[in-house]
Amino acid sequence: MIIDSSSLIIFAKINKLELLSRLYEKIYITNEIYRETVEQGLAINSSDAKIIKSFIDNKEIEVLKLNHPYENFSINLRSIYSQLGIGESDAIALSLQKENKALIIDESLGRQVAKLYNIKPIGSLRILLEAYKKEFIDEIELKGIIKDMIRNKFRIGAEVIEEFWNYFEKIKKSKN
Repeated sequence: MIIDSSSLIIFAKINKLELLSRLYEKIYITNEIYRETVEQGLAINSSDAKIIKSFIDNKEIEVLKLNHPYENFSINLRSIYSQLGIGESDAIALSLQKENKALIIDESLGRQVAKLYNIKPIGSLRILLEAYKKEFIDEIELKGIIKDMIRNKFRIGAEVIEEFWNYFEKIKKSKN
């Protein structure tokens, strides 16, 4: 599974990268996402950068180089969509390069652009629902994770969180 910078950072900040490892056989990022999340983070002594680096060192996250045409594609995406960050454009380009049909990405614009290229955007909240469904986390832990995410500046709109809790209730009822 490919993940963009901000989604990777939030899971590292709340110390839940292992959920990604448990849900997906392999997590992939690009060199630029590595630079953004690890190198820049280590430069300011960020604990989440150290956590991400340890997952890379343990081969749970693999750093891949974009092939030249996809590197150009990423650059072109950012020129077309000026609000799109390098983490989002690189993750979309890597999804196309690897012919991946899904991508972990939270930002609205990035999700919209991914859909234009037939890539299914999976948000961080969806990851939590999947972890709950597979019983990697329970309801109490799920609620604690949401609180940690918000505390760590994960922006969730009221509509999105309401939809999340509605899905959660459906999943909870189906488990009983």
